[in-house]
Amino acid sequence: MSQRLVPATLIPSFLDLAIKNKINVEGIFAKANIDPSVIGDSGTYLTYAEILALFDAAFSSTNDPAFGLHLGESAQYHSLDLVGQLIATSKNLQEALDELFRFKDLVAPFTDFYLEVKGGKAYLSFEMDTSVVNKYLNVHHDSVAATIQTLGNALTGGRINIEEVHFAHAEPDYKSEYDRIFNVPVTFGNARNELVFPAQQLQEPLLTSYPEYHQRVLRLAEDKLRSMEQGQSLGAKVVTFINRNLGKGPTGLDDVASNFNMTPRTLQRRLKQEESSFAELRDHCRHNRAIRELADPNVDVDDLSERLGFSDTSNFYHAFKRWEGLSPGVYRKKVLERMGLKSK
Repeated sequence: MSQRLVPATLIPSFLDLAIKNKINVEGIFAKANIDPSVIGDSGTYLTYAEILALFDAAFSSTNDPAFGLHLGESAQYHSLDLVGQLIATSKNLQEALDELFRFKDLVAPFTDFYLEVKGGKAYLSFEMDTSVVNKYLNVHHDSVAATIQTLGNALTGGRINIEEVHFAHAEPDYKSEYDRIFNVPVTFGNARNELVFPAQQLQEPLLTSYPEYHQRVLRLAEDKLRSMEQGQSLGAKVVTFINRNLGKGPTGLDDVASNFNMTPRTLQRRLKQEESSFAELRDHCRHNRAIRELADPNVDVDDLSERLGFSDTSNFYHAFKRWEGLSPGVYRKKVLERMGLKSK
């Protein structure tokens, strides 16, 4: 999966922080083995592995355990390129989040976002693809949450009223930095990463709303996303399609092949040329979704099995035991115990 592509325009946002920390930027690129000429080049793409290597190099060079929080705290909408402009020119917070969800692969390709509204509260949650991000997970969590807080306040004139912040990772030594940046109750070891705020704030108008310009930027973002997807391998495109449709629509071989205007046989042949297979890719997507969902004590295993496309729960149990060496129930119990939570 590391061969999926990311726009190189992501780079400046965390290099700014390295510069503020008086870290040698050339050294960061050398450490990540990346040509620094890619900075600011909107036509250049890097692989996931290269972007993560650059992030890791910047983090390790700063010697700052709260690097993610400070990175998010220093975020500005223009550092997010076209997606930042789309967010800033949206009419309200709801539209801004809609644009983030749609175009997140241009700025946060390893992250999935979800919005749930219940009881007058909005729950904006996010999770990392741990098959790709397997180092410094808490630093990535910190960066995303702090960026949302920073941009939300900047674009509403400080009127965004986040009431709680929850993290899935354990409490780190720099808890005081969370208190300073969020200035609300922050808890750790939760089932998910999420920011909680009053649902009515989704209709909060943005100070920088500009509908006419928004439409122009929207077309550019659509072109950029299309260009990026065209540069991906077929396997990466199949993974993206399956991830987007698991639990929402059919993800069988015939369905995926039809989406790419191919016969099932042609899809299988082309995936074989990439040393992959449809079964392997769908297995990967199901596995990742399963381990993320099982960390939530409210998720029913039978419902999860159906949403993942298994014909019955027994088949899901067999598959999960093959993936993790444990049944879903035992795996969930271990994860929730580590988080200090109880299974329902």
